[in-house]
Amino acid sequence: MERPLVVLDTETATQHGPPHLLEIGAVRVLDHEIVDHFSSLVLPAVVIERETQEVHGITDEMTRSAPDVPTVLTEFFAWLGEDWLVAHDAPQDAHVLGFECARHGLRPPMQPMLDTLSISKRLIPESPDHSLESLIQYLDLDHDELHRALADAVSCWKVMEECLERERAECEGEPSFEALLTKSRRFTTIASAGPSHPSLPRRLRQLESSAKDGGQVVLHYGEKDQHPIPLPVFPKLVYKLRDRGYLEGECVNAGILKTYRLDRIHRVTLASSPR
Repeated sequence: MERPLVVLDTETATQHGPPHLLEIGAVRVLDHEIVDHFSSLVLPAVVIERETQEVHGITDEMTRSAPDVPTVLTEFFAWLGEDWLVAHDAPQDAHVLGFECARHGLRPPMQPMLDTLSISKRLIPESPDHSLESLIQYLDLDHDELHRALADAVSCWKVMEECLERERAECEGEPSFEALLTKSRRFTTIASAGPSHPSLPRRLRQLESSAKDGGQVVLHYGEKDQHPIPLPVFPKLVYKLRDRGYLEGECVNAGILKTYRLDRIHRVTLASSPR
């Protein structure tokens, strides 16, 4: 490759619902060698789910002194610059980062991201499975601890190098990043992978303006056939996920971030001036 590539991986605090970044790791590769790296834990806005903790082993105690998402991603995007990206199951990592950009008002990178999951299925078809762990085992590659961001980024780089070697043998020359993107048939960017925005009825449009100015609202919330319960909330993000609309907001009573279904919000009223 004639230009640097950044191979990345993310770990999340949640397995269900919207993603919350917990760790990011990346390596910069030039001329088939790692020349730099970026790694950071992240202080999540939610409690780490037990299911995800069992996968990556990251606990709430480990992240208590970690920087928050805007700090980490601002530093990472500055470190990334204009370099193109690589990830295993790239749409998933792009979704995590795109969601956090929308959540915190960050400008997402526009450059393409090569998916080694997709490209390995075409260039390493004999592997019984194409998860990163299975490919590492099948190719008998050295690896560090799995399911930690920096270690998985290094493993992804090694899989990419195997794919490059096989593509080089097929085309009898150095393959281009563009050629691999075409062969993967999966074009992904962080900018295009964020949450979509639902069409809000008039009774809910206050959520958008309150999310922008930090205002507190009261959600009159409950099933359609139930008497709604008043819930004071600071709205943060309105989004659509799997054909359903949601509000992410800070519950005033509990002091934590919660997710609310838009179809259960009967109406919205102002509670106080912005804090």
